[in-house]
Amino acid sequence: MANVEDTQPPAVGVYWIAEKDYAALRNIFVDGKKMPSTWQAWVKMAEEMENGLKSYGHAVMRVHIDPKTFSAWCNDHGTSPDRDARKRFVAAAVKDRYGDQK
Repeated sequence: MANVEDTQPPAVGVYWIAEKDYAALRNIFVDGKKMPSTWQAWVKMAEEMENGLKSYGHAVMRVHIDPKTFSAWCNDHGTSPDRDARKRFVAAAVKDRYGDQK
């Protein structure tokens, strides 16, 4: 049996937005007005979060979200384009890559 110290933390995903898509996605996201007003401010925050996760030993997968694909995914899954939908979108991508990590 492996020690707790020997086990790798699970891979995690973070949603990633290209600078060219930021304004459009802020408008699409139900909670977009709560996000930083500029991509530069958002990416700084996202990189800090990503680095924090890596410092705890997580493999971090950037899951790119673009307006067309994310809107279609939300429609296909009957959800509004909000924080919960982003979490589910990212979780599905991580599961596709890493499988069930339970």
